[in-house]
Amino acid sequence: MTSDRIDAYLDDMLDRLEGTPGERRRMLTEAETHLRDSADAYQRGGMDADAAQAAAIDAFGDAPAIARAANRRRPAELIAACVRAAAQLAVYGFAAIGVATLLARALALVTSTQWVYGAPAGYRFSAAQCAHWLAVQPGATSCSSAAALESSDDSFLFILVAAVIGLVIAGVILAAMRLARRRPLRATARLPRTVVTAIGATAFLGAGVALLAAGATQGVSRVAWGQGVLYTDGVVALIFGLVFLVRFLVTIRPVRASAA
Repeated sequence: MTSDRIDAYLDDMLDRLEGTPGERRRMLTEAETHLRDSADAYQRGGMDADAAQAAAIDAFGDAPAIARAANRRRPAELIAACVRAAAQLAVYGFAAIGVATLLARALALVTSTQWVYGAPAGYRFSAAQCAHWLAVQPGATSCSSAAALESSDDSFLFILVAAVIGLVIAGVILAAMRLARRRPLRATARLPRTVVTAIGATAFLGAGVALLAAGATQGVSRVAWGQGVLYTDGVVALIFGLVFLVRFLVTIRPVRASAA
């Protein structure tokens, strides 16, 4: 078929191009138009179809070099792409914090506030600490229960508010960048989706494993507060990490033999 060489060339270029789907589509359209016009000109000069396509491709340049040139971004565009990706990941991060905070609160209702938020068994409270916690938690019957209740209130309120504020800030950044991209001649650089999902999967899965390990270690060493919080944080992080991992696997495009 007369289109074999050009089609294979375009397939190779598609595997190498970065950017948005629209950017890749426009680049391929321009390349195909140029290649076919050039091949037609060579055919009119007396070449057969296959030789004409080979000559057109040689004149245009090899796919890796063309893709590298098309993927090259100015520093400002790369910074904008990194900021956008960081804001996207921050949205998921703050959402995970909020979900984990709510889950820890629910877990305390079905288990105990002491296990989820409290100090480990054998923790020695100072007289000043006891006086403070019993004063702010008058319904508590002991130092440890007062401390757990205060930790529960502080964790739920402050962490949840911080998560909401973080979501708002990240959302404003993403909205501002989306509006900026709609302006004429505005750069639309993006990190490849596989890079963003790989970072998300690595960060969340790593955090999940570390938090669960910290919860298990606390159950043995009993040196830190909030064993239940560590477990809920770890489970939520693992769930988010698995979502990113699935998205990463879905977005991987198989590399064609022509790109090898």
